[in-house]
Amino acid sequence: MERDERFDLGYYVGLDALRIAVVDDSPYFRKIALTMLAAFGVRTVLDASTESEAWRLIETERPDLMLIDWNLGTGGNGASLVDRIRCHPDLRVSTLAVILVTAYNSRRRMLEAADLGANSLILKPVSARVLYERLSRFVGQNLLYERRPGRLRPLQRPPSGSEPVETGTRIRVPRLNVPPKSQK
Repeated sequence: MERDERFDLGYYVGLDALRIAVVDDSPYFRKIALTMLAAFGVRTVLDASTESEAWRLIETERPDLMLIDWNLGTGGNGASLVDRIRCHPDLRVSTLAVILVTAYNSRRRMLEAADLGANSLILKPVSARVLYERLSRFVGQNLLYERRPGRLRPLQRPPSGSEPVETGTRIRVPRLNVPPKSQK
């Protein structure tokens, strides 16, 4: 995995404008994630414990990014939630940034997350540094998606631009434009 030089040079990225939803059946994990996000300066943090609660958040609150646990216990499945998001006909839903969180450290699981359309995958236990670095990737850059039969899938290294553009099978979605600030 490639390290982002900004973090080694004492820079930070402002995350205060992000609206982040945390979806996990464990109240303990949700509390830890909410605490970390608050420490990063995120002002709007939403949480859900089931797939159906998460879908209601998507429809009513329109988060910018979702942290979704792979296994939601009896409350559903994070993988099926990601699938539902990526197959949705509304681009505001299908291009939602998604980070899957899992305790299963296997190559098969990582490949499946990519096939589902997750923008990133984080292994539990989640460290504050890893979470911050992953979230920072979504600030100040556009995300590029490719339309596959019936679904969207994120592509690597999106081009710059400010408006959503659909050209053939590719869709460019602008993200928050918050410049990095130096820590002094």
